[in-house]
Amino acid sequence: MRWWAVTVSVLMLLVPGCSGTPADSGTAPPTLVATPDDTSEPVPEPTGAEPTQSQQSKPSIEIASLPIGGIPEDGSSCNPISWLAGDIPNGVTIKLGTPGFDPTGIFEADQTGCPADALPCDGLLWTAQNLPQCWVGFKQVGTEGTVTLVIPATATCDTESQCDKLKSLGGSQITLTAQATATPTS
Repeated sequence: MRWWAVTVSVLMLLVPGCSGTPADSGTAPPTLVATPDDTSEPVPEPTGAEPTQSQQSKPSIEIASLPIGGIPEDGSSCNPISWLAGDIPNGVTIKLGTPGFDPTGIFEADQTGCPADALPCDGLLWTAQNLPQCWVGFKQVGTEGTVTLVIPATATCDTESQCDKLKSLGGSQITLTAQATATPTS
């Protein structure tokens, strides 16, 4: 019985292919055959300038001071910088600005206090997928006082609510205190 069902199915598939019209009645599409000797090249792409895409405007905010932390090794004048506010949301890019100190006049940025392979923070991009630690070198220029290391940034977000959330994260937790310098005696 099974053999009969298979035979009927095959015949039903072949019958529509057999018609009383000649094979080339002028309506059949031409048959294209590719051969190994076919070396025709595809049509080259245009070399002119591509049309400009419409600018995608995403919300962005200026952040006065990032929520950062890090403790330098004893005696080091180079501070590691790490993001302290949990995960950065997907679709958010934070571009770090030039590090500074608040108040001014006690310390100033000086990357020469860092090892040669220490990644500087200025211009660095942080995203959900890429959050490298960077380093800020410093030197004391004043005689006394405590300062906060401040790294401003610009955050570009996929949505306004992402940017709003970043505004409320707080600022730097890195402080430096000037050490009294010894005055040489004559």
